[in-house]
Amino acid sequence: MEVDRRAIEKMVFETGKGVGFKVYVTPRAPETKLVYKDGELLFYSEKDPKRHAVNRDLIRFLGKIFGDVSIVRGELDRLKLIEVRGLSRDEVVSRLLRAIDKRS
Repeated sequence: MEVDRRAIEKMVFETGKGVGFKVYVTPRAPETKLVYKDGELLFYSEKDPKRHAVNRDLIRFLGKIFGDVSIVRGELDRLKLIEVRGLSRDEVVSRLLRAIDKRS
């Protein structure tokens, strides 16, 4: 399934320190992946939510894509606000488009 660049651009915004976007997490998934569905980014993690394993998995996954990344809101919620530092908004959009699992 092809993801529309404009849809991703609407989700990515400038923050005071970098570029942000929201992502919903689902623990205990069959595989770890990032998907776009119904206007939202979804992160499926194989990890259990105990001891923040899903948060660590999310940061590790996104860190490989963006480098300097952190959860700035939603540490204990399924909805996370992610901040990427050191990249432009356009670069974050481009990298998200490449990282989204197209099989879903």
